[in-house]
Amino acid sequence: MIRKKAREAAFQYLYQLDEPGVGNEPHSAFSAHAKHFELEQDTLEFSTRLVQAVLGNLPAIDAMISKHAKEWRVERLGAVEKALLRMGTAELMYFKDVPASVTLDEIVELAKDFAEAEAPAFLNGILDPVSKEPASVSGKVESR
Repeated sequence: MIRKKAREAAFQYLYQLDEPGVGNEPHSAFSAHAKHFELEQDTLEFSTRLVQAVLGNLPAIDAMISKHAKEWRVERLGAVEKALLRMGTAELMYFKDVPASVTLDEIVELAKDFAEAEAPAFLNGILDPVSKEPASVSGKVESR
């Protein structure tokens, strides 16, 4: 439950960054956004880590998404799908302490709450192969 709330806060922040006219706000702006969620310290730390992983590695994340989003360019994806894909890819590639199956399940659940009906299958179709990439598998905690 703690990480679910952390992911939701991170997702909503990343989604806002894609809105026209908002631009790429500094990393520090996330703390102001997170106050709205009243996150516990460990939840806030995970959420902040997730936002920083996305913003700090955006070219590599978008390249990984592009590799597996056949016939879809990242810039053409909807803002919700793009934010969820970036967040899921960042978690798969840089969070070695989170099993891939947990990441996939959590992103699909967020998609059910915030995206169109077909989005969960679409996102899973991209993130599942991302989870099998050497950059994602290296040092990853095994699923149970």
